[in-house]
Amino acid sequence: MTGDTHLRAELYLRGDTYGTFDAQQQVLNRVKRLEANGVFSESMVAGEWQRIRTMAEDKRSGAIATYEEFKDWADRNGHSLEPAFERRTRSYVGMDRVDEVVVFPVVSLALYDGSAMEAVFPCTDEDRTYTVGDALEAFERGDENWLSQFDSVTVGRTDPWLDPGVETTI
Repeated sequence: MTGDTHLRAELYLRGDTYGTFDAQQQVLNRVKRLEANGVFSESMVAGEWQRIRTMAEDKRSGAIATYEEFKDWADRNGHSLEPAFERRTRSYVGMDRVDEVVVFPVVSLALYDGSAMEAVFPCTDEDRTYTVGDALEAFERGDENWLSQFDSVTVGRTDPWLDPGVETTI
């Protein structure tokens, strides 16, 4: 898994979670090491998202658009993003207001080849959960066929939805 790869790794980190900095940093270091070893042609922290986002709160950050894109990939692959991502409603005490929200994981990884999304982690199928760590371990051991178990989905973009100008804490 070296040399002529065109695989881009986009890492998404949740910035409002205490006690996860070291774990996020370890994942980031592993991704950067894989890029340095030629497994990924490019890697980036595509953005930082908050734990919960409503559709109304997401006008600038693109977190919901990213989630929808991830969900489309999962649906087409017969996978689910849950339990790592959770879509639910949120109500407010003393108000009639109810918002649809997405709860985001502490870390997620999306892999692209040009404008084709190859895979999203974490995800689940009927048999197991595929974690970010599972994906990184497969690349670290040089398993070139591991990613072929997933079908790619054309997303029509080569840049992250999330604002790349936003500085992350990692």
